[in-house]
Amino acid sequence: MKKYFSLHPAGHLFGRIGFLTLLAVLFIAAWMGLSRIAIFLGLALSAIGLSWLWSWFSLKGVHCQRTLKENRVFPGETVEIKLRLVNRKLLPLPWIQVDDEVPVDFVQNISLGPGSRSGYGLLSETTSLLWYTGVSWRHQLYCDKRGYYTLGPVVITSGDMFGFYRRSTTELLEEHLVVYPRIFPVAEMIIPPLHPMGDSAAERRIFADPSRIIGVREYDSRDSLKHVHWKATARHQNLLVKVFEPTTTLKIALFLAVDSFQNNATYDPAGFELGISAAASIANRVIQQGSAAGLFVNTMMADTGRPARIPPGRDNSRLMNILESLAKVTASFEIPFEDFLQKEQGNLTWGTTLIFILSSISVTMAGRLMFLKEKGYRMMVLQVGEGDGNKEYLSNSIPCRRIRCPEDLAKASYGGVH
Repeated sequence: MKKYFSLHPAGHLFGRIGFLTLLAVLFIAAWMGLSRIAIFLGLALSAIGLSWLWSWFSLKGVHCQRTLKENRVFPGETVEIKLRLVNRKLLPLPWIQVDDEVPVDFVQNISLGPGSRSGYGLLSETTSLLWYTGVSWRHQLYCDKRGYYTLGPVVITSGDMFGFYRRSTTELLEEHLVVYPRIFPVAEMIIPPLHPMGDSAAERRIFADPSRIIGVREYDSRDSLKHVHWKATARHQNLLVKVFEPTTTLKIALFLAVDSFQNNATYDPAGFELGISAAASIANRVIQQGSAAGLFVNTMMADTGRPARIPPGRDNSRLMNILESLAKVTASFEIPFEDFLQKEQGNLTWGTTLIFILSSISVTMAGRLMFLKEKGYRMMVLQVGEGDGNKEYLSNSIPCRRIRCPEDLAKASYGGVH
């Protein structure tokens, strides 16, 4: 943890030039026998020197620690932030101030000072500390906006009792707070994949998955003997066979087109956040159902500056990776989505259902989607916000749904994907 120190005199009189000037006047007064002036200047210089020494040693042995109760939360949750300040030396501190840089939107009922970054302010606390004592402050951060936030640095300022000199130190103490996107209810998703055997239950029987037994029934002459449930047969004294759950394979790849929310160089923040929440909600629904979901975004993520690339998976860690990546998504991008999709399509396995989340549909984008359709991918387009429709660019074989508000996610019909 690096520290940066700086010393601030109260005025020019207490600076180096002022001190040398007073010292020169003292010598002149003493030389000329002006005892009263010499005594006064001597006392003044002694006070200035003592104040300078006090200020110089004021931050020696002072330690600050920040603790976050949680560093990953959902919108609407609160995080307790604790600052602990300790003075580990004999010299008391008549005053000391701590400034911590936090997001402005996360602090309520407290006035913040101006921060060094846009959207951040200084959370300030002032106290006095005796020798070998400490003090703690607790505040609640109301996390109501998705994003990836960096707390800090912390600036500690103290000085002498007269206030002639102020000494400051900057401690990085950087901690990261991840606020996941909002998750909304999603309509029942019936996206028929290409493989008849797989991981998610189907509403109509396609094939029986022998790894998933849902019950037994009486034996029929058309049944295979290898499906006989011998333990149940012995218990009921009647020939019974296993009943298997019909399943289909469901593997979803979510594509979020960041640049599509910037029509004519204008940025639609509400639609952009709705698109991110739509991706999070669908991924949550798919993985909670035991199927696989992945995420691809042509963004510059807040921590790495790289696009989001998460191949489909169905474990809970995959879901958390998707949510964390969506929390770090920014409106910045390096390459257009059409080029990004062209680079990523080679990594898509056959049988993956593609869901595209975008605002406007360009002719180039429609052509890229039709190319993937001709290659055998099943897909759906979710058009978020009030972007240009241009649905005429798409073939009728590619379903396109308009999502203008979170309620549309629950009302949207996902059936009939061709």
